[in-house]
Amino acid sequence: MKEEVKLYIERAEKFRENAEFNFKNGDYDIAMFHIEHAMQLLIKGKLLDMRGYFERTHSLRRLLTELKDKKEIREFLKNYRTALRDLERAYITSRYYFEEFFKEEVEQAFEALDVLERILWKE
Repeated sequence: MKEEVKLYIERAEKFRENAEFNFKNGDYDIAMFHIEHAMQLLIKGKLLDMRGYFERTHSLRRLLTELKDKKEIREFLKNYRTALRDLERAYITSRYYFEEFFKEEVEQAFEALDVLERILWKE
């Protein structure tokens, strides 16, 4: 594995750990922001590993469409459509205004993160 790809994966894990901490403290909006970052880094790391580059965007759905030739990714996009939209909202609203997220939404986002990590890095 390329060194840069490894750094993306390690950083994604740190964002996941931060999200778990925030979740335990009831800071659901911040947890969502950290889950979004973890997911974004996992996707960008995979694109970097496969192609050597990735599109300069923060949209999880847009990044994932670059991998949708895999059946598992197409299914993931379908099954986690709402969670992905919530995560993108968490990224945007963290910069411009406050948006409240609920425990169940964060739990769904953690599930999506776990599933995506298995799909992308199941070697």
